[in-house]
Amino acid sequence: MKKLPFYLKIISFCLLLFIWDYIFMNYRDLPNFIPIYFDFSGQPTVSAPKMLIWFLAAVASFIYLLIFYLTKNIKSPLLKMPENIKEDSQKAEVIVSIFHLIIMLLLTVISYESISVGLGKTESLSPLPIYLIGLLFLAVIIMVVYSYLLSKKPHSKKTLY
Repeated sequence: MKKLPFYLKIISFCLLLFIWDYIFMNYRDLPNFIPIYFDFSGQPTVSAPKMLIWFLAAVASFIYLLIFYLTKNIKSPLLKMPENIKEDSQKAEVIVSIFHLIIMLLLTVISYESISVGLGKTESLSPLPIYLIGLLFLAVIIMVVYSYLLSKKPHSKKTLY
């Protein structure tokens, strides 16, 4: 359990590298305008200059660095999670690392599929981004329920004799 956050951070970092590499490798082949907004059925509805794809990579990098910082500083006021979970820093680090991985996976899928639609390899987004967003919501619900259960659990008081 102690090494799990480390491995999750490595996977998240590899996903970030993939985003940058995939954009770099396909940027020349992209048309001047690429889809940046998709409706619920995955169809592109808004296009923007292809240079904007670099902004997505920059946002992914910023989010990666921010969440990486939060995994190292669980007591940070930027990390909004129940205090009873923050008390056990190892569990909190695992939870934040799992969220980190899901978010990086979501950004990777969005980048990959936006470029694929821009290149004409696919017509629309797959349902995978919606599933990942659902997984994020499910993870938040699980964390809140877990926190509630922890708060109801009687605390064992250690006595010094």
